[in-house]
Amino acid sequence: MASWHSDFLVNDWHVSPKLNRVSHNGESVTIKHKSMAVFVFLADANGELVTRDEIMDAVWPGMEVTDDVLTQSIVELRKVFDDDAKHPKFIETIPRVGFRLVGNLAAIESPVAASIEGPPPVGISRWYLFATFAVLIAGAITWTLIDMRDGGPGPVIVLPVPPIIAVLPFVNMTGNPDNDYFSDGLTEEIIFLVGRVPRMDVIGRTSSFAFKTKDEDLRVIGQTLGASHIVEGTVRMSGDQLRISAQLIDVVNGQKIWGDIYSRTMTEVFAVQNDVAVAVVNDLLRGAGWNPIRGSLTENSEAYALYLRARILLDAQQGYEAIPLLIQATEMDSKFAEGFELLAYSYWQQAGTSIPNAQAQRLCNDTAARALALEADLTFARALYELTNSERDSDAKAIELLGQARREQPSNSAPLRLLIYELTLKGYLGEAHQLAVEFVAHDPLSPIAHFSLGESFVALGQYSDAYPSLQLSLKMDNEFAKWFVAAFDLFEGRDGKAIARYEADLEIAGLSDTGWVRELITRGRDPVSGQAYLDRRIPEVIASLPEEYRYYWQFILVEWSLYFGFLDHYYETIFADGPNDKIWSRANILIWEGTVFRQAGFTAHPKYLEAAEKIGLIDVWEQRGPPDFCSKETGNWVCT
Repeated sequence: MASWHSDFLVNDWHVSPKLNRVSHNGESVTIKHKSMAVFVFLADANGELVTRDEIMDAVWPGMEVTDDVLTQSIVELRKVFDDDAKHPKFIETIPRVGFRLVGNLAAIESPVAASIEGPPPVGISRWYLFATFAVLIAGAITWTLIDMRDGGPGPVIVLPVPPIIAVLPFVNMTGNPDNDYFSDGLTEEIIFLVGRVPRMDVIGRTSSFAFKTKDEDLRVIGQTLGASHIVEGTVRMSGDQLRISAQLIDVVNGQKIWGDIYSRTMTEVFAVQNDVAVAVVNDLLRGAGWNPIRGSLTENSEAYALYLRARILLDAQQGYEAIPLLIQATEMDSKFAEGFELLAYSYWQQAGTSIPNAQAQRLCNDTAARALALEADLTFARALYELTNSERDSDAKAIELLGQARREQPSNSAPLRLLIYELTLKGYLGEAHQLAVEFVAHDPLSPIAHFSLGESFVALGQYSDAYPSLQLSLKMDNEFAKWFVAAFDLFEGRDGKAIARYEADLEIAGLSDTGWVRELITRGRDPVSGQAYLDRRIPEVIASLPEEYRYYWQFILVEWSLYFGFLDHYYETIFADGPNDKIWSRANILIWEGTVFRQAGFTAHPKYLEAAEKIGLIDVWEQRGPPDFCSKETGNWVCT
């Protein structure tokens, strides 16, 4: 096979593997390193079929990942090349086997200077390396670097690929796990600050914290996360003395680029934490002209430890466990604005599951208002407040604020998850899917990221792509995924798997009577008598359950009408719940669920537009533009 590791052409596109970039008609797009590796591997085959296993072995050798990562790379490549899976001009899918490159290949001379490869020349100082890192941040530009120690000019160097940084949890060397709040909080601060640097990508906190207490080779961690560089460090405490070490590692060769030690006195613990985080980031970015500033979230160490634990639970969709922790944290510190902000999000996350919708809306609104009263510029709290305000005109402003919050806090997955949900509910399925793809790329070990991607594939009708993402989210113990995958199984007719999942959920909850699950699914499938049977039996089943489980299972069983194809009855349930654009109800979530599983005919149903108007979707469409499956013809909305 020919080698395409230097620049080459495919059709009329210029591919630069060393830059992770493709260009067409004068415009360039940077793609993920692993996606480029997949494309190069396909190009090496010169039009021959390569199996999924062959690609996995070549691009992710020896790594414990599912082939979902390959699916994501193919999705990114098709988007970049504007390729159609059904009529491919670049990548052809051979069902259940693999892929082949169908474009015309031609080798060209690479314009990238050889000077970007290899170690820096002897005598280059530590300050030179700081500046080199700054060049990485700036992106595909050429800088003249200055050796700040010797005062002499350094050589011109081209480093065109922005870095992808993973900040691993700093190791608590005190021997006391109660001090984890400091080392974990320091890590959070560095992730937050690095994430705000323009044109720099930082791996999400969920993925970084997956390696806490694990003794893995840094190069393997970098490959797993898709990171080019890793920041790691240790924290030691002795009396009131604090000693923190930090270093930057190049994942490709495992070499240390930079390292430093910070000695502080533990007078004001959070001021010290913030001081060191800013110092680390400033040292990493020396020469970039960027000064990160952030105040401490709270001065109460116990409240902060609870806040950190709650964030982990929320990332796993376990808001019902996070809520009491955040309530306790905000009681310890009544001025903990970010604590109230995260508590407000927790109420949103639990709406319609452990908390009735209308109650969750009130709690979310009141708590977001408390956060804003303490700190008026919390954009995410502002978005939550707008979304739950019963006086709002529409949700269009809230969607805009969520987008702003995501840009301001790229290391915080909460605004992104809520934005994906809102875009899906409003019908912007392609936009939601693109965000989900970016979510996984940014936080590859996050269960909620993979759930979001799987959910978005379902909404687009790409079911074979959806299942791997959802299965991966399940393996990561995402509570919400357990319910959704069972629903997806029912929708796809995998009744046996759905029954097993529902029964396992009941058994975990300590409920031994599970026989009714098989009975309801088996008899509910009958297209003639199924709905009448469900109408009679569901109230009896709900009455037999312990009170704390009734709301949850009532919600699940109502949705079975959608999966079994009883759309008229499903809409009767929606309208019986009184859909309203000001007050949340179960109808909102039923409409979201119907939109995700729209291939059942939900959005094409005559009642869809009536429901959409009642919960304010049409107002959003008028402001943001039509959703993916609707258009306005002669003044009237038409949906498919």
